[in-house]
Amino acid sequence: MTDFYVNAFFRRLETAGLVSVSLCCALMLCGCGTTRWSDTSRTGTEQLLISNAVDQAVSKIDFTPMNGRKVFVDSGAIAESTDSKYLSTTIRQHLAASGGILCDDKEDADYILEVRTGAVGTDRNDVLVGIPATTIPVLPGSAYPGSQIPEIPFIKRTNQRAVVKVAVFAYNKTTGRPLWYSGNNQSESWAKALWVAGAGPITKGNIYDGANFSGTKVPEVPLVNLYGDTEAGVRPAADRPAFFKETSNKPVKQAAADAPPTPPYPPYPVLPATTTVANPLP
Repeated sequence: MTDFYVNAFFRRLETAGLVSVSLCCALMLCGCGTTRWSDTSRTGTEQLLISNAVDQAVSKIDFTPMNGRKVFVDSGAIAESTDSKYLSTTIRQHLAASGGILCDDKEDADYILEVRTGAVGTDRNDVLVGIPATTIPVLPGSAYPGSQIPEIPFIKRTNQRAVVKVAVFAYNKTTGRPLWYSGNNQSESWAKALWVAGAGPITKGNIYDGANFSGTKVPEVPLVNLYGDTEAGVRPAADRPAFFKETSNKPVKQAAADAPPTPPYPPYPVLPATTTVANPLP
């Protein structure tokens, strides 16, 4: 009887030893993984703000006077502007959608469309209710280095906006006489972020699809419209999708050569400086 209990004890001890060895081997084989994170030189929010403001400003331009005309877009004046390539191609897209015939070579065009910008940039403001970050100065003769108290916000808000002001004008390539001027078109886009007792951010703005809490969309409240209604205009907009039926497969140069010449327009009358002409073209 004694041998039975002794053997049972040793079997349990052997089992416990095997389990311990297995656990030790498993711990030795365990590893950890790391994920590399990186950031671009410009934040995504800033790029969205500027591109959204560009879309809105360009969509305000009525390119109807350029319908059916062969146009070369001269974007040299905006070469140093922020996101100049996006602005240039957005104007080309909106011009083509409005009926203009784009020419990549200035020699094939009848009209030159020059683009200029008055502003392409962002600004921001921050509001903090709490204790800002403070550095405790070092006392003279002290052996202890200075320390810093971190920011302790109760409520923190950040507002950022982008402003874009753009204008275009067209003139006859041969005569140099003006054909059409769009006037100044200005638009803004905005984004707001709010932290309450360290929780957040709660973000909203016209670059987001509703409000978001820490990256998660906040459910919309029924029968409550926090952002207002927007109406789509009749003219094509640079920020909305569109489909166009292709009527010719000819290359640009051949199509430009075969197209009928642009009808002449009467010269501008000499007007007083205070006179405003809404649409001098017939």
